[in-house]
Amino acid sequence: MVEQLIRNEQVIGSNPMGGSKKKKEKKHMNKKIILLLFITPALLFSQGTGTKEAFDFLRIDLGSRPLAMGGAFTSVISDLYGMKYNPASLVGVKNLTATCTYLNQIADIKTGFIGFNKNLKRNGHIGFSLSYINYGEMRKRDIAGNDLGSLYAGDVIISSTYAASYLTHLHYGVSLKYINSQIDDYSASALALDIGLLYTFPKQNLNIGLSVQNIGKSIDSFNKSKEILPSLIRVGASQQLAHLPLLISFNIYRFFYSESDIFLGLYWALGGEFTITENFFFRWGYNSRGQEQKIGAANETFTGVSLGLGIAYDKYRFDYGLSSFGSIGNLNSLTITAEL
Repeated sequence: MVEQLIRNEQVIGSNPMGGSKKKKEKKHMNKKIILLLFITPALLFSQGTGTKEAFDFLRIDLGSRPLAMGGAFTSVISDLYGMKYNPASLVGVKNLTATCTYLNQIADIKTGFIGFNKNLKRNGHIGFSLSYINYGEMRKRDIAGNDLGSLYAGDVIISSTYAASYLTHLHYGVSLKYINSQIDDYSASALALDIGLLYTFPKQNLNIGLSVQNIGKSIDSFNKSKEILPSLIRVGASQQLAHLPLLISFNIYRFFYSESDIFLGLYWALGGEFTITENFFFRWGYNSRGQEQKIGAANETFTGVSLGLGIAYDKYRFDYGLSSFGSIGNLNSLTITAEL
């Protein structure tokens, strides 16, 4: 339905005699699209059939730059990894940008991400991404403990994103995701939507973002009970300070169905990016979910803290991110982004 409205909008825009009428019809059509972005998930992806929350890998932060900034990325508009946090942010990414990330997780778990975007000739931007998790070698045993060989366990997310602008400073976006999780011969899959809005205040160098993510339902499951996706809502603001080369970003987010001991189930993340030179960046961040990862060990002072570096050269950018999980270990992430 959204795609049909977009095609209708393009037909309206092709009328050379349209004048102000064409602009009014286009604004009206954009209002319909924004409204549909929020109505469609409720109509098509009701989660009432689920019994328990699963697909926890959807909670993982992706991209070395977002990881280094504590995941405070809902309102950052100039990075392809914004699709992970707010699909509306795709409007700020340069045309024909590609990226890939390798994340060395805890316990020999490997995570990867590749993404690509293209600006449409009229109004709009499209992006595609593929992310995966490989849980490493596992041994399969029968009830008596006999070794039956190795088994595969992994997850895959395939996503397509559309984003556009309404008027000048209001942007909207939607991502459709196919999700698959496999353990040996068993698998579970789901469809989900991410929807987002982002408003920019150019004079104040301020962005405000809102996204609702993982709104969907299981297609099939490991057993007869279909799982609920970890749906969440994010609200964030980011600002490039006027008299300091610092981008600072703050997010609040909440999972719909997860039980939490924190106040109202609200997590928060704070991150920053110092521009040391036009080619070198230093990043830092903190995510309050780190408090839930503490187990009372002595080496947990920096749990939830993250750091990172970025180097820009010609049309390429190399990013590194390090996030502390306390006594559990650290996450190391490396990203390469290129303008094609």
